[in-house]
Amino acid sequence: MLEINRKCGVCQRFFRRPAAARVPDGYCTTCWELSDQQLQERDELADRQAAENADPGRHYRWEIRRRITDEDIARGYVAVKVDPYRIAKVAGVGGGPHEHATKKLLRGEAKGHEARELIREVRCCLDRWEEMIAEDEEEARCR
Repeated sequence: MLEINRKCGVCQRFFRRPAAARVPDGYCTTCWELSDQQLQERDELADRQAAENADPGRHYRWEIRRRITDEDIARGYVAVKVDPYRIAKVAGVGGGPHEHATKKLLRGEAKGHEARELIREVRCCLDRWEEMIAEDEEEARCR
């Protein structure tokens, strides 16, 4: 078995240990475990602080910005086209059934569909999306 016999770059003590891929060169095992542990504790503290300072409603506040032209100023208002596809893009909703279900929900009953029909259509989109996820998982298992 290969052994490392050197001086630790952290504690400056000479050490002898088996050559292990887990402990990088220049560290004794004790210093590496301590530094790894300290990093993990710092990460956990940072995660707790981020959770405490998080803005729980941030994902509801999107901005769509547009330059105001001289025509807009003369007219007195700014026309911004807000369609389901633009909203999906701003919200980070990818294509496929996820975007299609989002579009149907945003459109609502505007095309004369009754609420129950709309619910059935959205449920079909979501069911197909779930089927696609299962198909992709099955395909990944077969590789």
